[in-house]
Amino acid sequence: MSFISMDFALFVLLALLLYYICPKKWRWFVLLVASYAFYWYNGADNLIYIVITTVSSYACAAFIENIATAGEAYIADNKESLSKDEKKSYKAGIKKKQKIVLICGLVINFGILIWLKYANFSIAYINFYRLKWFNKTDFIPFIRVLLPLGISFYTFQTMGYLIDIYYGKYEREHNLLKYALYVSFFPQIVQGPISRFGQLSRELYSERSFRFYNICSGFYRVAWGLFKKLVIADRLGGYVSSVMSQKEIYSGPYILLAIFFYSMQIYGDFSGGIDVAVGVAEMFGISLTENFERPFFSKSISQYWQRWHITLGTWFKDYIFYPLSLNKTIIKMGKKVRQLGAPTLGKRIPIYVPMLFVWALTGMWHGSESRYVVWGLMNYVFIVLGTELEGTSARIVNALKLSESGFIMRAYRAGKTFWLMSFLRLFDINKDTGEAFRAFRLLFTGWRSFDINKVYENLSLPVEDFVVALVAIGVLFIFELIQRKGSVRKRIFGLPTVCRWTILSVLVAAVAVFGYYGPGYDAASFIYGNF
Repeated sequence: MSFISMDFALFVLLALLLYYICPKKWRWFVLLVASYAFYWYNGADNLIYIVITTVSSYACAAFIENIATAGEAYIADNKESLSKDEKKSYKAGIKKKQKIVLICGLVINFGILIWLKYANFSIAYINFYRLKWFNKTDFIPFIRVLLPLGISFYTFQTMGYLIDIYYGKYEREHNLLKYALYVSFFPQIVQGPISRFGQLSRELYSERSFRFYNICSGFYRVAWGLFKKLVIADRLGGYVSSVMSQKEIYSGPYILLAIFFYSMQIYGDFSGGIDVAVGVAEMFGISLTENFERPFFSKSISQYWQRWHITLGTWFKDYIFYPLSLNKTIIKMGKKVRQLGAPTLGKRIPIYVPMLFVWALTGMWHGSESRYVVWGLMNYVFIVLGTELEGTSARIVNALKLSESGFIMRAYRAGKTFWLMSFLRLFDINKDTGEAFRAFRLLFTGWRSFDINKVYENLSLPVEDFVVALVAIGVLFIFELIQRKGSVRKRIFGLPTVCRWTILSVLVAAVAVFGYYGPGYDAASFIYGNF
């Protein structure tokens, strides 16, 4: 049941009716039933995985809390007889037991994720080296399994919850069914955002009243998401695929245009899907965490990743980067480098080493193929280079008597960041690392033979679609420029009723008339749904 299908629209409508008819104290249960119905509809065979994740993380959180409660009770009962050192030792023992439970939970759930995402990848490598080194042709068969819907997203969300419980950030959820809703809430299960328990639990379990504003505002957000997905992203996908499959013929400007269009495609696809998720949740009176903040206007790659897939970035920052940056071994490494006469590098070791792990894992999260790890590491290299060259860049800007806050420098930095990130997307749209580098090399050939008519006639982008795509991209950029001064949606809903409904009607009409439903269209295909 895709977000962009009539089935989903009817499903949401039915869920909304039941939700607001039901007494307030049971509305969370309606959402739970709807979420499991949605998941069952999208693959009943894979329901077992989300159940295992839910039950195992719930049980581990309960064990962690019970260990702490029992320990505190023991210390309280024996505070007269226990010395200071004995109390300290006992507390260390409690933390050790909790850590064992935490590790068990992490191993079970990340183990499931790794197995499902990387088993066939590992088997392929084993078969390759068995043939290469031992001339063995009795290949290990691949496992037949489809990646369960949203497994990367709900696994990260639940493991973040479990880590937070271990550190005492939240009190655990005692109601298993309420916790199951936190794990499975259907608008965000497909591709996020990855929510935190402290924020989402308040939204899900509160007794909310019906507000017509929420329905209208949520519907507008859904329509805007469908505009980005259907009018922009799906229209451009055919051209990108055609060029990349024929790049030896259509090189140079065709590849450059494909790179630009893919950046628009993946942004329209992913952020459009998030808009639909956030809009549907808002209809139920529930606010989800924002996942994008005008990333194409970023002035550096670091800033870009603070604005793109925000919830994944903050997850890695909180649960991987910070713990590693405080790791004693890494801190000692930094001190050793400073003692060897490199104080600046020594200070940055606790930043750069954890960041290396973060970007390698980010690449692995996106896919099992080596091209994704290379993509992640190249992001890391560009971020480090950008940090190290900040001083040089500032001196050049001063020498040219330019202002960092002036239009020229802001436009230059935003353009540079956009194209660097767009070129890195070559690893997304080519089947392996070698093909990505080949596409980059071919980018510098064939410029004299460019013919715009070949784009229209041979590369799956007729002139009508080309014009619609460019106009829609222009609308997108204008919208995001206006968004700098605050929510466009709130301003629209502050207009007179006639203006408000006219804008919404135009948006819906644009989706209905210009949405791409041509050959090869797949309503279930969201790019990030595959991650």
